[in-house]
Amino acid sequence: MSALNIFNFQHILYTVIGTVGTIGVIFLSKAYPNKVPKVVGILIFLVKLSELTYRHLHWGEPIKGLLPLHLCNITLIFSVLVLVFRMDFLFEPMYYWGIGAIFAIILPDTKYGYRNFATISFFVTHFFLLYSLLCCVLFFKLKPTLKGYWRSYIVINILALIVFFINRGLGTNYMYLNGIRRSPVELPIFLQWPYYIIILEVMYVIVTYLIYLPFKKENTISIN
Repeated sequence: MSALNIFNFQHILYTVIGTVGTIGVIFLSKAYPNKVPKVVGILIFLVKLSELTYRHLHWGEPIKGLLPLHLCNITLIFSVLVLVFRMDFLFEPMYYWGIGAIFAIILPDTKYGYRNFATISFFVTHFFLLYSLLCCVLFFKLKPTLKGYWRSYIVINILALIVFFINRGLGTNYMYLNGIRRSPVELPIFLQWPYYIIILEVMYVIVTYLIYLPFKKENTISIN
């Protein structure tokens, strides 16, 4: 099992391929907006299920460490439900939480090398999150609202509290709530546990509000 080096040729290659592939599927979805998103959602669900099965059977990872309790995995479930079954009420948390996929792609956290199915699935599923956001906005005509912004913020903190105690019981670290993710260097005190959680809270509020801004004027007009 080899370590995953970030910003090397393979990381950049995966990112470029994922970006081009996502754009390509967006154009395909534009041609068949009622079919392609459903097919993509089902395929991604099968890819993720296969990845978890592979990691458990091949690498021997315990099931307690494979639960869908990381934020991106929760968002992935929401995305599949929206694309396949049009559960549009899940769109806004999916929209506000899914933007974190960009940070996951830039700084991937996986203990496997690039020539590994689990790593390929990591990139595929995170690019899927970005695809699903664009698909909902461009083709389903769903728009995030300010109320949804605050609801999503409240819900994510409730989830975080629940997951924190699940982590304590299982000895896991879902959502990185019980410890900072692996780092090759010594981090300054404000980036260590539990201080970095405050920084993440602030970043969440700022970043998610920024991705709401393009729709702010539109929402204001609709209210008036």
